[in-house]
Amino acid sequence: MAFNWQEFNTVWRDASDFSLEQKAIDNIVRHRKEFGDELFFDRIWKSIGLTQPSKKTYPPRSNQDLRSLWTKVVQSPAPDEQKLALLYYILLDSRQTLKTSPADTFIRKTHLPQKYELLILGLWELDHAQFARALEHLTDPTLTLPFADQILVALLKHPKSDPSLATAFYICVSPPLEDPKALDAYSDLLSSKDPIQAVYLARRQDQTNHKRLLDKLVVKILQEKTPNRRAEQATLLVGMALTKQEEEWLEQCLLSGPASKLPGASDTVLVRRIATGKLSAEDGEAIGRLKGEKIDGVNWENVRQSIQDAVPT
Repeated sequence: MAFNWQEFNTVWRDASDFSLEQKAIDNIVRHRKEFGDELFFDRIWKSIGLTQPSKKTYPPRSNQDLRSLWTKVVQSPAPDEQKLALLYYILLDSRQTLKTSPADTFIRKTHLPQKYELLILGLWELDHAQFARALEHLTDPTLTLPFADQILVALLKHPKSDPSLATAFYICVSPPLEDPKALDAYSDLLSSKDPIQAVYLARRQDQTNHKRLLDKLVVKILQEKTPNRRAEQATLLVGMALTKQEEEWLEQCLLSGPASKLPGASDTVLVRRIATGKLSAEDGEAIGRLKGEKIDGVNWENVRQSIQDAVPT
């Protein structure tokens, strides 16, 4: 006899009077706020053609609300596999309360393809801020992953997520970074941890984003509040191998662009010219302004005098 998955009582059986506990409802509402007012449940909801705002429907606050939610999914215009996937998500909520959840029986009797099971398990864990467990499913190599950019943003922006998980996700999945939020968020992470990789990321973008991300990197370095960290990253910046176009963008950023008003901007240009051997006679006077403590073992007083002696007149 065929399993009538569309019928609520058939699927829920002995738990047909189930409703979420208030604590579970409060947690879902809180998680939605933490994720910028949109759960991955909400994204799936919209993807199957449901137009009623999902936040008014999920989480269900009573058994009647749960039944109504079930009916809305069943009656959606989506293919059956997509409906089954979202119904499975709803069933997963019962695992937190019931000793025997109908979720496993549902999977077995509906023969939901594994790709949907993995996806829904991962997105459900993600919506419940269980990031490490979510990635166990979402990074499965057999999975074609929707919402990849949005998942990356969630891993980078959620206050309880470890940025290392975002890096692991990026390496495993290679999200397209078509969403500007994802591109900027991942670029910011690289800018903080590895400016060289941030430049490589910028180079893989179109010209507009290439320049914009390079500007953001320079600004971030000059705005670093920890002196040693700022010196370390500035050293990387002035010694970085750049293309001719990037060299022009860098000087423009520092001299007249978004970094021009930041402390050390003009000196960074000068030190960059020193590092690349592009000093001119006009730079001689400016070199005299280079002063400061030893940074990474380099004393600017000694550097200044040596360069002044070498600059053409």
